[in-house]
Amino acid sequence: MNQTQYDDMRLYPCSNCGDHYPYCFISDHLESCLQENLQVDCRYCGETILEKFMQDHQQSCKAYALQETEDDVCEFCQEKIFKKFKQDHYQDCPLKQVADAYQSYKAQECPICLIEIGPADQKGLLQCCHLFHQECLQQWQKKSLECPVCRYS
Repeated sequence: MNQTQYDDMRLYPCSNCGDHYPYCFISDHLESCLQENLQVDCRYCGETILEKFMQDHQQSCKAYALQETEDDVCEFCQEKIFKKFKQDHYQDCPLKQVADAYQSYKAQECPICLIEIGPADQKGLLQCCHLFHQECLQQWQKKSLECPVCRYS
């Protein structure tokens, strides 16, 4: 038996689950093992567990057992939360982050079309830091490569 055949028959441990597989199958196994063994955080206690065991975990999770005593609701995502953990929730709440970004947005007028650039609009930014609607800037650059505000090129 040559070295290649010997290596193919030897068992190698999966770096994810620890089970042993032949060399020719380890990469296929690892790919499926990683998908099958996705780890998630329990939204109640924060413990990291395999997604497939989440329901089992919730049976013994003390924080999950307290969920009925949650005494507040996030005004952004409507999730039930404890008042004392409201600030912690707001740091992670994606809807709160969107609302904060929208409130901190300062309206700016596109120097080309003179219409306000909204937070959801596609934006075009030049090296001179002047901001435009992306479509307006593309149309302008068909005519000139200079900035329409400061003439930087």
